[in-house]
Amino acid sequence: MAGLAALIAALARSAQRSFGRFGSVTHNNLFAVILLMMAEEPMDRPSSTAVFYLLIGALAALPLAGDMARRIPEARMALWPLTAWQRAVVFAFNLLLNPMLPLAVLFALLSRHPAVGTGLFALGILAPVVLGAFRTWKNPPRLLRLVPSFPGRLGGLIQNRVRELLQTLDVWFAALLSLGGFLYRIFYPHPDPMASVVIGGLIVILLSTAGQASSGFDAESAVARRLLLPLSGRDVLLARDLAWFVPLLFLTAPYGWHRTAAAGFVALIAGHRTILAPPTEQTRWQFAAGQLIPTGLFQIFAVILATSTAHQFGPVVTLISGGVWWASLEWFGRKA
Repeated sequence: MAGLAALIAALARSAQRSFGRFGSVTHNNLFAVILLMMAEEPMDRPSSTAVFYLLIGALAALPLAGDMARRIPEARMALWPLTAWQRAVVFAFNLLLNPMLPLAVLFALLSRHPAVGTGLFALGILAPVVLGAFRTWKNPPRLLRLVPSFPGRLGGLIQNRVRELLQTLDVWFAALLSLGGFLYRIFYPHPDPMASVVIGGLIVILLSTAGQASSGFDAESAVARRLLLPLSGRDVLLARDLAWFVPLLFLTAPYGWHRTAAAGFVALIAGHRTILAPPTEQTRWQFAAGQLIPTGLFQIFAVILATSTAHQFGPVVTLISGGVWWASLEWFGRKA
Protein backbone atom coordinates (compact mmCIF):
# COMPACT_ATOMS: atom_id res chain seq x y z
CA MET A 1 0.00 0.00 0.00
CA ALA A 2 2.88 2.33 0.81
CA GLY A 3 4.39 1.58 -2.59
CA LEU A 4 1.12 2.50 -4.31
CA ALA A 5 0.97 5.80 -2.40
CA ALA A 6 4.57 6.58 -3.39
CA LEU A 7 3.78 5.82 -7.01
CA ILE A 8 0.74 8.14 -6.98
CA ALA A 9 2.85 10.87 -5.37
CA ALA A 10 5.44 10.46 -8.15
CA LEU A 11 2.67 10.79 -10.74
CA ALA A 12 1.53 14.01 -9.07
CA ARG A 13 5.06 15.46 -9.20
CA SER A 14 5.34 14.52 -12.88
CA ALA A 15 2.01 16.22 -13.62
CA GLN A 16 3.21 19.33 -11.80
CA ARG A 17 6.36 19.42 -13.96
CA SER A 18 4.28 19.04 -17.13
CA PHE A 19 2.05 21.93 -16.08
CA GLY A 20 5.15 23.98 -15.25
CA ARG A 21 6.67 23.40 -18.70
CA PHE A 22 3.48 24.73 -20.25
CA GLY A 23 4.15 27.93 -18.29
CA SER A 24 6.62 28.93 -21.02
CA VAL A 25 3.66 30.69 -22.67
CA THR A 26 3.92 33.38 -19.97
CA HIS A 27 7.38 34.23 -21.39
CA ASN A 28 5.99 34.44 -24.92
CA ASN A 29 4.86 37.58 -26.72
CA LEU A 30 1.47 35.92 -27.21
CA PHE A 31 0.91 36.33 -23.47
CA ALA A 32 1.39 40.10 -23.75
CA VAL A 33 -0.98 40.26 -26.74
CA ILE A 34 -3.71 38.49 -24.75
CA LEU A 35 -3.21 40.84 -21.79
CA LEU A 36 -3.38 43.90 -24.03
CA MET A 37 -6.57 42.66 -25.71
CA MET A 38 -8.23 41.93 -22.36
CA ALA A 39 -7.17 45.18 -20.68
CA GLU A 40 -10.13 47.29 -21.83
CA GLU A 41 -12.75 44.57 -22.14
CA PRO A 42 -15.95 44.57 -20.05
CA MET A 43 -16.02 41.80 -17.48
CA ASP A 44 -19.69 40.92 -18.01
CA ARG A 45 -19.33 39.33 -21.44
CA PRO A 46 -17.07 36.69 -23.10
CA SER A 47 -13.55 37.83 -23.93
CA SER A 48 -12.45 38.40 -27.51
CA THR A 49 -9.43 36.23 -26.68
CA ALA A 50 -11.56 33.10 -26.21
CA VAL A 51 -10.44 31.68 -29.55
CA PHE A 52 -6.81 32.24 -28.50
CA TYR A 53 -7.30 30.17 -25.35
CA LEU A 54 -9.04 27.45 -27.34
CA LEU A 55 -6.19 27.25 -29.87
CA ILE A 56 -3.51 27.32 -27.17
CA GLY A 57 -5.15 24.43 -25.36
CA ALA A 58 -5.77 22.48 -28.57
CA LEU A 59 -2.13 22.80 -29.63
CA ALA A 60 -0.88 21.78 -26.18
CA ALA A 61 -3.20 18.76 -25.86
CA LEU A 62 -1.00 16.20 -27.66
CA PRO A 63 2.33 17.27 -26.04
CA LEU A 64 0.71 17.08 -22.59
CA ALA A 65 -0.77 13.69 -23.46
CA GLY A 66 2.74 12.60 -24.45
CA ASP A 67 3.97 13.61 -21.00
CA MET A 68 1.24 11.45 -19.49
CA ALA A 69 2.31 8.45 -21.58
CA ARG A 70 5.94 8.88 -20.52
CA ARG A 71 5.17 8.98 -16.79
CA ILE A 72 4.90 5.19 -16.55
CA PRO A 73 6.72 3.28 -19.29
CA GLU A 74 5.05 -0.03 -20.08
CA ALA A 75 8.26 -2.00 -19.48
CA ARG A 76 8.65 -0.55 -15.99
CA MET A 77 4.96 -1.02 -15.20
CA ALA A 78 5.26 -4.70 -16.00
CA LEU A 79 8.11 -5.10 -13.47
CA TRP A 80 6.22 -3.63 -10.51
CA PRO A 81 4.44 -6.15 -8.24
CA LEU A 82 1.02 -4.50 -8.50
CA THR A 83 -2.32 -6.26 -8.36
CA ALA A 84 -4.97 -5.69 -10.99
CA TRP A 85 -6.93 -3.21 -8.84
CA GLN A 86 -3.73 -1.31 -7.99
CA ARG A 87 -2.91 -0.97 -11.68
CA ALA A 88 -6.45 0.31 -12.26
CA VAL A 89 -5.98 2.90 -9.49
CA VAL A 90 -2.67 4.04 -10.99
CA PHE A 91 -4.25 4.32 -14.44
CA ALA A 92 -7.21 6.31 -13.06
CA PHE A 93 -4.96 8.72 -11.16
CA ASN A 94 -2.83 9.22 -14.26
CA LEU A 95 -5.97 10.26 -16.17
CA LEU A 96 -7.13 12.56 -13.37
CA LEU A 97 -3.71 14.23 -13.30
CA ASN A 98 -4.01 15.25 -16.95
CA PRO A 99 -2.79 18.91 -17.00
CA MET A 100 -5.40 19.66 -19.68
CA LEU A 101 -8.19 19.40 -17.09
CA PRO A 102 -7.06 22.33 -14.89
CA LEU A 103 -6.14 24.23 -18.07
CA ALA A 104 -9.71 23.77 -19.32
CA VAL A 105 -11.08 25.28 -16.10
CA LEU A 106 -8.52 28.10 -16.06
CA PHE A 107 -9.04 29.07 -19.71
CA ALA A 108 -12.83 28.92 -19.34
CA LEU A 109 -12.61 31.36 -16.43
CA LEU A 110 -10.20 33.71 -18.23
CA SER A 111 -12.17 33.72 -21.47
CA ARG A 112 -15.52 33.83 -19.66
CA HIS A 113 -16.82 31.41 -22.27
CA PRO A 114 -18.07 27.92 -21.23
CA ALA A 115 -17.49 26.51 -24.73
CA VAL A 116 -13.73 26.97 -24.25
CA GLY A 117 -13.71 24.87 -21.09
CA THR A 118 -15.98 22.21 -22.60
CA GLY A 119 -13.90 21.96 -25.76
CA LEU A 120 -10.60 21.73 -23.91
CA PHE A 121 -12.00 19.20 -21.45
CA ALA A 122 -13.04 16.99 -24.38
CA LEU A 123 -9.62 17.45 -26.00
CA GLY A 124 -7.93 16.45 -22.74
CA ILE A 125 -9.84 13.17 -22.77
CA LEU A 126 -9.40 12.46 -26.49
CA ALA A 127 -5.71 13.42 -26.80
CA PRO A 128 -4.32 10.32 -24.97
CA VAL A 129 -6.53 8.10 -27.16
CA VAL A 130 -5.34 9.81 -30.35
CA LEU A 131 -1.72 9.61 -29.22
CA GLY A 132 -2.10 5.92 -28.42
CA ALA A 133 -3.49 5.25 -31.88
CA PHE A 134 -0.64 7.24 -33.44
CA ARG A 135 1.94 5.17 -31.55
CA THR A 136 0.58 2.01 -33.20
CA TRP A 137 1.27 3.53 -36.64
CA LYS A 138 4.30 1.61 -37.88
CA ASN A 139 5.64 4.14 -40.38
CA PRO A 140 4.24 7.59 -39.56
CA PRO A 141 5.31 10.46 -41.82
CA ARG A 142 8.12 12.57 -40.41
CA LEU A 143 7.54 16.23 -41.04
CA LEU A 144 11.08 17.33 -40.22
CA ARG A 145 12.46 15.22 -43.09
CA LEU A 146 10.50 17.39 -45.50
CA VAL A 147 12.63 20.44 -44.66
CA PRO A 148 14.97 20.76 -47.65
CA SER A 149 18.66 21.48 -47.48
CA PHE A 150 19.58 25.08 -48.21
CA PRO A 151 22.47 26.13 -50.45
CA GLY A 152 25.63 27.84 -49.26
CA ARG A 153 27.87 27.39 -46.26
CA LEU A 154 25.06 28.50 -43.95
CA GLY A 155 22.62 25.99 -45.41
CA GLY A 156 23.09 23.41 -42.65
CA LEU A 157 22.51 25.94 -39.88
CA ILE A 158 19.41 27.29 -41.63
CA GLN A 159 17.97 23.82 -42.13
CA ASN A 160 18.60 22.87 -38.50
CA ARG A 161 17.00 26.08 -37.22
CA VAL A 162 13.92 25.64 -39.45
CA ARG A 163 13.50 22.15 -37.99
CA GLU A 164 13.72 23.63 -34.49
CA LEU A 165 11.07 26.23 -35.32
CA LEU A 166 8.71 23.53 -36.61
CA GLN A 167 8.93 21.92 -33.16
CA THR A 168 7.53 25.01 -31.43
CA LEU A 169 3.83 25.69 -30.99
CA ASP A 170 4.37 29.28 -32.14
CA VAL A 171 4.63 28.24 -35.79
CA TRP A 172 1.52 26.05 -35.63
CA PHE A 173 -0.49 28.72 -33.84
CA ALA A 174 0.51 31.21 -36.54
CA ALA A 175 -0.37 28.61 -39.22
CA LEU A 176 -3.89 28.20 -37.82
CA LEU A 177 -4.33 31.97 -37.73
CA SER A 178 -3.07 32.29 -41.30
CA LEU A 179 -5.43 29.56 -42.49
CA GLY A 180 -8.39 31.10 -40.66
CA GLY A 181 -7.69 34.53 -42.14
CA PHE A 182 -7.35 33.04 -45.63
CA LEU A 183 -10.69 31.22 -45.33
CA TYR A 184 -12.30 34.40 -44.01
CA ARG A 185 -11.16 36.36 -47.07
CA ILE A 186 -12.44 33.66 -49.44
CA PHE A 187 -15.82 32.77 -47.97
CA TYR A 188 -16.95 35.92 -46.16
CA PRO A 189 -19.13 38.01 -48.53
CA HIS A 190 -17.62 41.38 -47.63
CA PRO A 191 -14.26 40.93 -45.84
CA ASP A 192 -12.76 43.90 -44.06
CA PRO A 193 -9.92 45.27 -46.24
CA MET A 194 -7.87 45.93 -43.08
CA ALA A 195 -8.13 42.30 -42.00
CA SER A 196 -5.10 41.27 -44.08
CA VAL A 197 -3.02 44.04 -42.50
CA VAL A 198 -4.02 43.08 -38.95
CA ILE A 199 -3.64 39.32 -39.46
CA GLY A 200 -0.26 39.70 -41.18
CA GLY A 201 1.07 41.81 -38.32
CA LEU A 202 -0.35 39.40 -35.74
CA ILE A 203 1.40 36.45 -37.41
CA VAL A 204 4.71 38.32 -37.13
CA ILE A 205 4.06 38.97 -33.43
CA LEU A 206 3.22 35.29 -32.84
CA LEU A 207 6.56 34.28 -34.37
CA SER A 208 8.59 37.12 -32.84
CA THR A 209 9.51 35.33 -29.60
CA ALA A 210 11.23 32.60 -31.63
CA GLY A 211 13.10 35.41 -33.43
CA GLN A 212 14.95 36.42 -30.28
CA ALA A 213 18.61 35.56 -30.64
CA SER A 214 18.98 33.80 -27.28
CA SER A 215 16.19 31.22 -27.71
CA GLY A 216 16.79 27.69 -28.96
CA PHE A 217 16.94 24.00 -28.10
CA ASP A 218 19.95 23.02 -25.99
CA ALA A 219 21.14 26.60 -26.36
CA GLU A 220 24.34 26.42 -24.33
CA SER A 221 25.78 23.39 -26.12
CA ALA A 222 24.66 24.88 -29.46
CA VAL A 223 26.70 28.00 -28.73
CA ALA A 224 29.69 25.84 -27.84
CA ARG A 225 29.42 23.88 -31.08
CA ARG A 226 29.10 26.98 -33.21
CA LEU A 227 32.24 28.42 -31.66
CA LEU A 228 34.11 25.53 -33.27
CA LEU A 229 32.79 26.34 -36.75
CA PRO A 230 34.74 28.61 -39.11
CA LEU A 231 31.91 31.15 -39.00
CA SER A 232 31.67 34.61 -37.54
CA GLY A 233 29.03 35.69 -35.05
CA ARG A 234 27.32 37.59 -37.84
CA ASP A 235 27.13 34.43 -39.96
CA VAL A 236 25.44 32.49 -37.16
CA LEU A 237 23.01 35.31 -36.47
CA LEU A 238 22.27 35.64 -40.20
CA ALA A 239 21.52 31.92 -40.47
CA ARG A 240 19.06 32.15 -37.57
CA ASP A 241 17.32 35.18 -39.06
CA LEU A 242 17.03 33.63 -42.53
CA ALA A 243 15.61 30.44 -41.02
CA TRP A 244 13.05 32.51 -39.11
CA PHE A 245 11.97 34.21 -42.34
CA VAL A 246 11.19 30.83 -43.99
CA PRO A 247 7.95 30.09 -42.04
CA LEU A 248 7.13 33.80 -41.82
CA LEU A 249 7.10 34.38 -45.59
CA PHE A 250 5.24 31.12 -46.19
CA LEU A 251 2.49 31.90 -43.65
CA THR A 252 2.09 35.56 -44.63
CA ALA A 253 1.99 35.00 -48.40
CA PRO A 254 -1.75 35.94 -48.59
CA TYR A 255 -1.26 39.12 -46.54
CA GLY A 256 1.26 41.24 -48.43
CA TRP A 257 4.93 40.40 -48.21
CA HIS A 258 6.25 43.95 -48.13
CA ARG A 259 4.31 44.72 -44.92
CA THR A 260 5.14 41.48 -43.15
CA ALA A 261 8.78 41.61 -44.26
CA ALA A 262 9.11 45.13 -42.83
CA ALA A 263 7.50 43.95 -39.58
CA GLY A 264 9.75 40.88 -39.56
CA PHE A 265 12.90 42.99 -39.96
CA VAL A 266 12.04 45.19 -36.97
CA ALA A 267 11.06 42.15 -34.86
CA LEU A 268 14.50 40.65 -35.52
CA ILE A 269 16.23 43.98 -34.82
CA ALA A 270 14.62 44.10 -31.38
CA GLY A 271 15.38 40.41 -30.84
CA HIS A 272 19.09 40.81 -31.65
CA ARG A 273 19.75 42.47 -28.30
CA THR A 274 19.09 39.17 -26.49
CA ILE A 275 22.24 37.70 -28.02
CA LEU A 276 24.07 39.39 -25.14
CA ALA A 277 21.76 37.73 -22.58
CA PRO A 278 22.15 34.20 -21.15
CA PRO A 279 20.78 31.51 -23.52
CA THR A 280 17.10 30.65 -23.08
CA GLU A 281 16.39 26.92 -23.17
CA GLN A 282 13.47 25.88 -25.37
CA THR A 283 11.32 22.81 -24.69
CA ARG A 284 10.16 20.94 -27.76
CA TRP A 285 6.46 21.16 -28.63
CA GLN A 286 5.86 24.07 -26.30
CA PHE A 287 5.58 27.79 -26.92
CA ALA A 288 8.93 29.54 -27.29
CA ALA A 289 10.24 31.00 -24.05
CA GLY A 290 11.89 34.37 -24.49
CA GLN A 291 12.52 37.67 -22.79
CA LEU A 292 9.08 39.26 -22.57
CA ILE A 293 10.17 42.42 -20.74
CA PRO A 294 11.52 44.56 -22.28
CA THR A 295 12.45 42.77 -25.53
CA GLY A 296 9.06 41.19 -26.22
CA LEU A 297 7.22 44.47 -25.66
CA PHE A 298 9.71 46.25 -27.95
CA GLN A 299 9.01 43.65 -30.63
CA ILE A 300 5.22 43.97 -30.34
CA PHE A 301 5.13 47.75 -30.61
CA ALA A 302 7.80 47.80 -33.34
CA VAL A 303 5.80 45.29 -35.42
CA ILE A 304 2.60 47.33 -35.02
CA LEU A 305 4.41 50.51 -36.06
CA ALA A 306 6.19 48.89 -39.02
CA THR A 307 3.02 47.21 -40.29
CA SER A 308 0.95 50.40 -40.23
CA THR A 309 3.78 52.49 -41.73
CA ALA A 310 4.43 49.98 -44.53
CA HIS A 311 0.71 49.86 -45.27
CA GLN A 312 0.67 53.64 -45.61
CA PHE A 313 3.94 54.29 -47.47
CA GLY A 314 4.55 51.03 -49.33
CA PRO A 315 7.69 48.95 -50.04
CA VAL A 316 10.08 51.83 -49.31
CA VAL A 317 9.52 51.11 -45.60
CA THR A 318 10.56 47.51 -46.20
CA LEU A 319 13.80 48.63 -47.84
CA ILE A 320 14.60 51.00 -44.97
CA SER A 321 13.82 48.43 -42.28
CA GLY A 322 15.89 45.85 -44.20
CA GLY A 323 18.88 48.22 -44.22
CA VAL A 324 18.54 48.83 -40.48
CA TRP A 325 18.27 45.07 -39.93
CA TRP A 326 21.53 44.49 -41.82
CA ALA A 327 23.27 47.17 -39.74
CA SER A 328 21.93 45.51 -36.57
CA LEU A 329 23.18 42.16 -37.86
CA GLU A 330 26.67 43.56 -38.34
CA TRP A 331 26.70 45.25 -34.94
CA PHE A 332 25.38 42.41 -32.81
CA GLY A 333 27.29 39.85 -34.91
CA ARG A 334 30.53 41.43 -33.74
CA LYS A 335 29.25 41.38 -30.17
CA ALA A 336 28.33 37.67 -30.32
